[in-house]
Amino acid sequence: MVAARHWEDDDPLPKPRPSIAPGRAITGKLAYLETKGEVTHTYTTNTEQYGPLLITAAGSYTVNWGDGTTTGPYSFEGMPWPSGQITHEYINVGTYNIVVTEKWTAHWSLDGESGVLRTLQTTGRIDNFPVQQIQAVIK
Repeated sequence: MVAARHWEDDDPLPKPRPSIAPGRAITGKLAYLETKGEVTHTYTTNTEQYGPLLITAAGSYTVNWGDGTTTGPYSFEGMPWPSGQITHEYINVGTYNIVVTEKWTAHWSLDGESGVLRTLQTTGRIDNFPVQQIQAVIK
């Protein structure tokens, strides 16, 4: 109960802060999502009655790209071009709402006991993300 209370109420989980440089995508080209979050997080707090509580959390990302495509889970951070591994190719021009959901699992240990805590989630968004088309003109 002590670990669950700290997990659910006291310690806010890191939220993804997604972005895609340069702030737009081109149809037919990969967009590289930067998650700007954390995939591991450790909480340590002292309880008055039982001593130190340790909670070790692991997160994984799922991405709804706003065009009917969802990918993931990814247990690593999204990085910028050219090394990023969370990518998407848009086919149609438009604006899209991209939602990055991170599901967190956690283990706790306290006073010689340990266990697993319920899964929590955090989200980050990119609203009205523009996807454009570029055409080459030969003169």
